[in-house]
Amino acid sequence: MYLGSYCILRNTVVNENDIEQQVVKFLQNTPHFFAQHLDLLDNLVIPHAQKGSLSLVEMQLERQREQIKILQSELAIFQQLAHQEQDIFFALMPLQKKLASAENLEQGIEILNQWARKFDLQQVKLLLFRDKWQGEQISDKNWLDRKGFELIRLERFGLRRFYLGELSNREKSLLFLLDELPVGSVACCLLGIKPNQHQANGILLFSARDTQHFYNGQDTAFLSHLVDIVELHLHRWLLPCEKQ
Repeated sequence: MYLGSYCILRNTVVNENDIEQQVVKFLQNTPHFFAQHLDLLDNLVIPHAQKGSLSLVEMQLERQREQIKILQSELAIFQQLAHQEQDIFFALMPLQKKLASAENLEQGIEILNQWARKFDLQQVKLLLFRDKWQGEQISDKNWLDRKGFELIRLERFGLRRFYLGELSNREKSLLFLLDELPVGSVACCLLGIKPNQHQANGILLFSARDTQHFYNGQDTAFLSHLVDIVELHLHRWLLPCEKQ
C-alpha cells in the first residue's frame, strides 16, 4: 500500500527512495539480470516527453545520441575557438579537461571553484531556474527563483548576456547565502541563451571580495567562451533533468 512517498509492507513503513536505491544497487550488481529476463526487456517501456514511450534499448540509444550531440557541439566550439582566439583557447584547455572528468553538477561546481580561486575569486555558483530543470539530484542551494531574478535582469542586464559590477544588498540576498557574504563585485552570466531561446535556464555567477574586481565595461570575450563550455557540461551533468 502506498501513502505519499512511503510504501507500507507487512506493517513496515519503507521510504520509496530507499526502495529505489535498492533496485539501482541490485541492477548494478547483477549485470546479467535482463539477459535472464528477456521478456521484461522487450516489454519494459519508459515515458519520454517527446516520443511518448521508449523501450529500454531505445532509451539507451537515445541517451547515446544525446551524448554524441554534446561531444560534437563541444568539438565545434573548441575548433572555432582555437582558430579565432588562440590565447583564450589555451587558457581554457586545462579547465575544460578537468570539467570533462566531472560526473555530476556538484563535482563540476567544485572544479570551477578550484579554478576560480587561482584568480583570487571568492566563489563560483551555478543557479538554475525551476521552470527549466527538474530532479532530486539538484540541491536546494542551486535553485533560483525566476520571478525574483527578473528584477535583477531588467535592472542590470537589459539585452545583454553578462553583468559585471556591484549588487545591492537586496540583490545579494537573492543570489547568495548568508555565509557567502560579504560580496564586493560579481560577474553574472545568463545560461541557455540561443537564437531561438531567449529565456535563460540558469546563471553562472562569479564573486569577488574586491568591489573593483568586476566592473562595467570589462571585455567579456573570455567569459563568453567559458559560458559555452560550462553550458555543454551542464547539459551532460543534468541530461535527465532538463525539461522539454
